[in-house]
Amino acid sequence: MAHRQQVPRASVLVIGAGLAGLAAAIRLIDAGLEATVLEARDRVGGRVWSDRLRRVSGGGGRQAEIDPRVSTHGATEMVIERGAEFVLEGYDVMREWLDRFGLTLAETGMSYYVREPRGVHGVSTNDMAKGARVLASLPRHPGDSVADLLAGAPLTPDLAEAILSRIEVSSAHVAADLNPEVIDHIASLEPLPSWRVAQGNQSLPLAMAEHLGERVHLNCAVTAIRWDHHGVAVLTDEGEWHADHVVVTVPLPILLDLLLDPPLPDEVREALGRQAMGVAAKCHVPLEAPAPTSAVLSVPERMWCWTAEDGDGAVPPVLNAFAGTLDAVTALSDTSGRRWAARLAELRPDLQLRPLDAVITTWHDDPWSRGAYSAPTVRTRSDDPSSMASPCGPVHFAGEHTAGEWSGLMEGALRSGIRAADEVVAAAI
Repeated sequence: MAHRQQVPRASVLVIGAGLAGLAAAIRLIDAGLEATVLEARDRVGGRVWSDRLRRVSGGGGRQAEIDPRVSTHGATEMVIERGAEFVLEGYDVMREWLDRFGLTLAETGMSYYVREPRGVHGVSTNDMAKGARVLASLPRHPGDSVADLLAGAPLTPDLAEAILSRIEVSSAHVAADLNPEVIDHIASLEPLPSWRVAQGNQSLPLAMAEHLGERVHLNCAVTAIRWDHHGVAVLTDEGEWHADHVVVTVPLPILLDLLLDPPLPDEVREALGRQAMGVAAKCHVPLEAPAPTSAVLSVPERMWCWTAEDGDGAVPPVLNAFAGTLDAVTALSDTSGRRWAARLAELRPDLQLRPLDAVITTWHDDPWSRGAYSAPTVRTRSDDPSSMASPCGPVHFAGEHTAGEWSGLMEGALRSGIRAADEVVAAAI
């Protein structure tokens, strides 16, 4: 067996440098404790990942390329969000963090909530908003799924299908297995505003990591966690770390496979197992020319696409697309992105797309997330969020899947990290 390097003891180890982990670490440091962050990737941000799509001229090769640095300067550079994108009403904690680091929000000029439905007949965005209100008002019974509720709703088949598609896309999971509670968060289809971080959403975790400095260790994957009344030992390829407490912020599928000794209590593992990890992917296609803002839902394909304003108030020449559910992602995705881009060209004949230059991002095959975000299933219980967030001795848990009504969101990740850090502070007093 290879010799493991002994790493100095830390007060608190934080596993994961996504929004939850970085928020937890800074909160701990603000409280006077010392925290070290271990991140498996070679970047911070986790499922928040901004890139720059830069158009290049001439030659017969690709006319667009990805640059890992994020910039909003220059007409040929476009920031794309390969992961979490929209900042919505109620993201109060996220706004506080943005203010702390001098980052600003940019209005998108369109509404995340309103999408023109195509592929169905006689359904408007107003019809969808009215239908969603009807759906939200229906009585719910134990064991009901979203599909069950829609099947009994007084809606036309086309309208029911459009709302079904909207919910499945946003949940990234099939309605037959979705808990109706998602309706309260997703089926608000009124024209509310939506924003993005002007400098790119990943600017926030980058600023948080810069604040933490050398406390953040990249390319440091955790393989096991052992704990007893003396403290915690965290095993990595880099060595064995020791701490008084650990905050685990890895995504739900990674947590289920992480070796813990002692293992997670049965009630915690069962609560985790009752959640779904949605499957989603994104595609970005450069345009030949700028276009007005737009939002279009392809009902049959469980996919939507949009053009939106950037931090300068202009609409960059790029069409963004998102597909949710495994079947949708499988049908649209290939390694080149050309299949999806070709379908977008058919859906959006009003735009001049450059389909050969499409950039596709999948999350279900990403080794450090294995999915997009969590969703409650028909098996989910009301006390599951508290069970998933309950500490096991000196091991504390955060991440969007522990955030209850904020699960699946950047806001939920931040709130969960703060909550876990506060638990550690209380335990350390």
